[in-house]
Amino acid sequence: MRGLKRKLSRLQRNIQENHEDLPTEFHNGYWYAKIPVGQTFLMDTQHNAKIKQSLIHILLDEAKRLVELRVDERMRVVVLLDLPTLWNSELLVFEDEEVLQSFMRRDSSHQKWIPIPYVRTFINQWVIRSDQDIRVYGFEEWLYDEEDEGREVWMLVQ
Repeated sequence: MRGLKRKLSRLQRNIQENHEDLPTEFHNGYWYAKIPVGQTFLMDTQHNAKIKQSLIHILLDEAKRLVELRVDERMRVVVLLDLPTLWNSELLVFEDEEVLQSFMRRDSSHQKWIPIPYVRTFINQWVIRSDQDIRVYGFEEWLYDEEDEGREVWMLVQ
């Protein structure tokens, strides 16, 4: 893809500029920021595992930076990955573990998250590198008002 290195560098710079400091305002116990990249770019690269891996590493690097900025050890920094396209991927900061666990319990009349067995190890599948301890949670998401098949949501918690 033409200009790929430039686009990935710009994405990393945009992420860092969008939240230089750790967020201080939380809504329902958490803060989030969507991945600042165009859907066209993500759709063009959705079948390229190396580019997806690069995007995931950029998000993990930013999560690591946010972990280093946190003032309360109870805060949890999460990279939420929306597969297969990464379009709804985001960074999240939770005030504490309890809010994080509550966030992961999705079972309503319009949405359900079904845990994916740990046998499918996301980190091994995507060759994720990190010098931080990462807990991995995988879910298959079902939206009852849409005809689409479920998508996978992976949460990498630092």
